[in-house]
Amino acid sequence: MRYLVGLSCEEYYHYDNISFCHNDLFLLQETLINFCDYAKENVHSQMIYKDADESDCEYWYSEISKICNKMTPYDSILFYFAGHGMALGEDAFLLLPNSVPGDELNTALSLSKINHILKKSKGNAFVIIDACHSGLDVRGDMSAGFVTKLLDKSWATLASCSEKECSYPDSKKEQGIFTYCISEAIKKWKKESEITIEELKIVVSEMLEKWCEDTGLSQHPTLNGSIVGIQSLAIRNNKTAEYEIVVIDNKGEVAKMNDEIQVVHNELPALWTAANGIQLPKKADVSTILRYNVQLREKEIKGIYGLYIGDNFEFASETIWERSIFILRDRVLSLGLEFVGEMVGLDNLDYVKELPAFEVINLAAELGFINKTGKMRLSQANELVQHYKGRDIEEDMPQNESDTVIRACIQYVLGYDSSEITIEYGDFRSSLKYDLFEKNAAKMEMLSNSPYFYKKTTIRTLINLLSSTEGAEYETVSSNFCTIVECVWNSLSSDDRYYIGITYSKYANRGDQTHIITFKRALERVHGFDYVPENLRSLSFIQAAKHVKSVHYAFNNFYNEPEAVNSLERLGNKIPRPAIKECVSACIMVLLGNAYGRSFNAVDPVYQVLNKLDKASWIYYINECLPYDEEVLNKIKEGDERTTHWCELVNEYDLSEMEIKDSKLQEMLNYSKKNDRNNTKAIAGMYLKKLEHQ
Repeated sequence: MRYLVGLSCEEYYHYDNISFCHNDLFLLQETLINFCDYAKENVHSQMIYKDADESDCEYWYSEISKICNKMTPYDSILFYFAGHGMALGEDAFLLLPNSVPGDELNTALSLSKINHILKKSKGNAFVIIDACHSGLDVRGDMSAGFVTKLLDKSWATLASCSEKECSYPDSKKEQGIFTYCISEAIKKWKKESEITIEELKIVVSEMLEKWCEDTGLSQHPTLNGSIVGIQSLAIRNNKTAEYEIVVIDNKGEVAKMNDEIQVVHNELPALWTAANGIQLPKKADVSTILRYNVQLREKEIKGIYGLYIGDNFEFASETIWERSIFILRDRVLSLGLEFVGEMVGLDNLDYVKELPAFEVINLAAELGFINKTGKMRLSQANELVQHYKGRDIEEDMPQNESDTVIRACIQYVLGYDSSEITIEYGDFRSSLKYDLFEKNAAKMEMLSNSPYFYKKTTIRTLINLLSSTEGAEYETVSSNFCTIVECVWNSLSSDDRYYIGITYSKYANRGDQTHIITFKRALERVHGFDYVPENLRSLSFIQAAKHVKSVHYAFNNFYNEPEAVNSLERLGNKIPRPAIKECVSACIMVLLGNAYGRSFNAVDPVYQVLNKLDKASWIYYINECLPYDEEVLNKIKEGDERTTHWCELVNEYDLSEMEIKDSKLQEMLNYSKKNDRNNTKAIAGMYLKKLEHQ
């Protein structure tokens, strides 16, 4: 049996606060549960905050002892810590939020005491320490402090860095890089094989070495303690990680590949080719360049050339530019207004129909209609045209700049006929609705061999079709979505993986079960839930909000609430949607107070948190959360100062002016706006009774 005891600390009274430790603990425990032989019920982990009961070394000595006392020779225990660590004298200490300098023996975790407890266990013991995320070496001679205490056979400590090094965070990943590498190494481990701490150290060191080369930093994990025989830290299960995809080869057999998609027939054509611009002579005058046009009528070309040879370079450039951007816009919109709306993140179809030039260029590049060079040259052309259109510009456009505009327009827009691309795409889009790709090995092979923009566009097309089809068509699209995501996942960029995760998150927030099932099935196949946004951040926000509630209900809450709310406020400038309910609820509870009043020093911090909410977030909370927020409703219904404070909140954020779905809820907010406590509390009481009978 495997046991995990894990704890993480980010905020300290007497030491620098550090980042991502809670994320690290969450990542490690999820990795061990999902990809190894650790059962959830045997995982004992805690994200520790200031003044929490768990910020007590005796509590953890007791917890570890309880597990060690029931272990058999066939069991193992892993102790994990993410936070500050230091060596002091003959001992090494792991610092808790309440640890006091000079009193480490009584307020911090002593590794010698942990060592003593672990020695009593009948099984194997392992320790993983990811300390000093802050980049400040507060540990002193930490390595020596560890080494002298790790002498027991088959008990080993894997530390995140060597003596006088720091354990670095990766802000993009929102993780400590050491724990992140451990998780990645486990996921990539050979299935159904033992993971020893020695081998894990080697793999993690190699991964960190690559990271250090890329960042210019230095961090080398160390393994302390002597090991006898092969001691298993974990056994990798047979669950497929996100790095492994399954594709169907030409014979219909299933082939598994970890690093890249390999295809049997490289000569298979892509379903359409990237529009990288036509080949133009390196040296050619404008009359020659214009002959490569296939889009504009002869009359238009003659008009442009006439302006050009008449030295009206600005008008010639403006005319050909406006025609080019009109055609490129149509080319982009041929994919569908709703689809383009999704691509630019807007539901305003009027805006989509008249996409400004910079949006057209960016989107054309994202979809593969033009390459990076084309994007650069067209952007430059747009900038030139817009500059000289300005009324306050006195100088004329010179000939060479006009040449730049005309050449870019011909090479990337007017020099080829886009109708073939549009037709090919339309046929392919239809096939996604009517043909099951899992039964067509040739199409799957063509897909895996296609240029990247094709895969990207295919994924986004499928997502668009999922939102616009029903019945049998939806089932076909759903099946193709899962099959194709599994096929191309390993070659998708992080942005496009996140796009899938973001869309899943949207459906999850709406409670749209039909789409949730489809996206969940696709993400489960590739273990892609790491790309569902805000998971870890949401967890941190929710955990902090629950801590606020815990403090609110606890002794001396008026004194402790300000710091608890400040901890929530420091997590970030935007509250993730999955955490809105808990965060807003906790803040309102503190703001309304209890029967004895409220913490005046907590009022400003609460408003700092609530000020992070935009209108949409408030609408979400009022419509979807408040009718079910029993704790807040109970305070509103009291009819005393708590109800008054609620009315103040409604007026502070104009909540009665929001788009409220429930007429009775709108009525309550209207009464609140008028500071009518009696009617406000009556409706709040009605919602509570409704909850009792649901």
